Amino acid sequence: MDSLGQHLRSLRASRGMSLAKLARACGCSQSFLSQLERGLTSVSIPVLEAICRALSVSLSEFFASVEEGSPRPERDASSSVIRAGEQVAVNLSKAAIKYRFLTRDLPERGFDIVIGEIPSGYLYPPAAHEGEEFGYILEGNLRLWIEAREYDLEPGDSYHVASTSPHGYQALGDAPTRILWVQTVQNLRIREGIPAPPA
Repeated sequence: MDSLGQHLRSLRASRGMSLAKLARACGCSQSFLSQLERGLTSVSIPVLEAICRALSVSLSEFFASVEEGSPRPERDASSSVIRAGEQVAVNLSKAAIKYRFLTRDLPERGFDIVIGEIPSGYLYPPAAHEGEEFGYILEGNLRLWIEAREYDLEPGDSYHVASTSPHGYQALGDAPTRILWVQTVQNLRIREGIPAPPA
């Protein structure tokens, strides 16, 4: 999460905003923002949107500029269509899932759809949160944990869980695993994985 936090700090500094002022503007605590800037916590998409609004930048523009030299996508904000070249893709750290966002930044939307690419060998320990999560395996192989059960999934397999059930996953094999994810928008969290222990 370091690159996201560093970019937030850079944006805040370029606007001459203190942590306290940004916290008031976006409704977050100053301690949370400090941890986020230092890469010590994860963030949900709605909270990140609120931070972006306070910094006068759209979520799409923010993601497009997280990685140094990443071009900002040109998009007709009034269009319901998002062309492949307009989709925002971001990899927030070397250990993180690479996310490609397929939905627009509609404030009233009820879900987010992303394609996630999990690096080979990375493990995302089981965690619980509110809402629902649907996943469809596009490429590669995924080990999925839902509560105490373990499943090995391959392309064409899917899952749908109440996210209050602890769930986690690991990319298996030598290649990244690509998943089409649909999640309720207020609960989509960006989190980092860890290298899986040797077998």
